[in-house]
Amino acid sequence: MALAEDLAAIDKEIAADALDDASVARLLTITGVNLTVAAGIVAAIGDIGRFSSPQKLVSYFGLNPRVRQSGPGPAHHGRISKIGRSHARAMLVEAAWAAAKAPGPLHAFFVRIRAKRGHQVAAVALARKLAVLCWHLLTRGCYGLVSLNGFKGLDGEPSQALSV
Repeated sequence: MALAEDLAAIDKEIAADALDDASVARLLTITGVNLTVAAGIVAAIGDIGRFSSPQKLVSYFGLNPRVRQSGPGPAHHGRISKIGRSHARAMLVEAAWAAAKAPGPLHAFFVRIRAKRGHQVAAVALARKLAVLCWHLLTRGCYGLVSLNGFKGLDGEPSQALSV
């Protein structure tokens, strides 16, 4: 009984520390991302300045497709590489499933991909999109997802448009 109480106290302390972090607060504005996912992503990323583009963050999580090409021939894009932080990738996929169930632009994206490629591929594609959104939120310091084409800043004015 004492162990359960100790674990509950530690969980409360971790949650309080995570909520005080501005990066975690920004990630919590994304549909489907809860406190555990936001804290896990921030812990996995570390300093966001290491990633000069969203594609590098996507690659770090292993959510980018493998590319096979020989010489000047056309490139063949395959399945995701799975090279990278598997725990963070799994959290992003779980957040993608949650975002797919909520109404909004992320749900519409999920439905569009699901119709063409199936629900598993759609969930991973949405996880990739969430990783791109995380990069934009953490590097540009914006709050609040308006749509897939833009964010609102702290003053309520639309900030720079995003291409995801």
